[in-house]
Amino acid sequence: METNSFFELLRSFTQLTPSQLARAQEHLRHHLQQDLLRQALTEHHSAPPTCPHCHAQHVIHWGQSRGLLRYRCKECGKTFNQLHGAALVRLHHKDKWACYARCLSEGMSLRKAARECHINLKTSFRWRHRFLRYALTTGASKLGGIVEADEIFTAESFKGSRKLARPPRKHGRRGHGHVPLVPALIALDRYEHEADAVLLDKSHRQIAPALQPLLSRGSILCTDGNQSYIQIAEDAVGVIHKRLIISEHHRVEDEVYHIQTLNNYVSRWRLWMLKFQGVGTDYLQNYLAWFRVCNQEPNNAKSWLSGGVKMLANT
Repeated sequence: METNSFFELLRSFTQLTPSQLARAQEHLRHHLQQDLLRQALTEHHSAPPTCPHCHAQHVIHWGQSRGLLRYRCKECGKTFNQLHGAALVRLHHKDKWACYARCLSEGMSLRKAARECHINLKTSFRWRHRFLRYALTTGASKLGGIVEADEIFTAESFKGSRKLARPPRKHGRRGHGHVPLVPALIALDRYEHEADAVLLDKSHRQIAPALQPLLSRGSILCTDGNQSYIQIAEDAVGVIHKRLIISEHHRVEDEVYHIQTLNNYVSRWRLWMLKFQGVGTDYLQNYLAWFRVCNQEPNNAKSWLSGGVKMLANT
């Protein structure tokens, strides 16, 4: 479109009624969302990929299906589309993916996201956890410099489960009985790299495999008084350990060694989680990953959509 024609189009908007403006806005939003999807697909699939079946490099284009490029492997003869191995593979309504990606970037609840994208609640749930497959791959593989680590605890929940793995609690009693707590490890450094893992308990046997591979040589590990971290630091190569025991009024050492950055991160995570009114323990890892991605830059519809259409490393 020529420049003059474009400005004439813009001026014509002043003559539209409110209902016409609303329809024009919806039409424009739809095209912008379609464009975001095209950009994401082009970014990750500009060249024929490796065959996901036999891992051969000799792959050729094999037409299109439902708006997606298809490929055929010359070695094994099998075909696949450009979303094979991606988090969003086999999901319908591609024209609404960009809208849902924006909802995730804003941390919307299931019902609010369903209303925004004009989908039902079941679809909203399915899409959320498909997108979060990508979020699960974004955790740091290495932490360096000053590393802070600690456990957090959340009440065990079977929200979303059709069957309870325990007898129902007796209501009418004070406190409704004991509610088991589920631990999760959170570790981060001062370079805004973060990793997390849901644990079975807070023993050395559970913490060590989750934390030790993250520690780089020369890093300084700051923890609370949990004695499990002593052995972890000793087993790691070239790691210095700083124990900060609050009960002994030992919160900060040399003005730089503390776990306040992590405590702030956990406080913001707990506040962010309130909108969901509790999550099932089976999905706790997903919500830790979701919050981590929301704290990274960029965090917008394009970044979530780009992550959803790229081939995941573990597929």
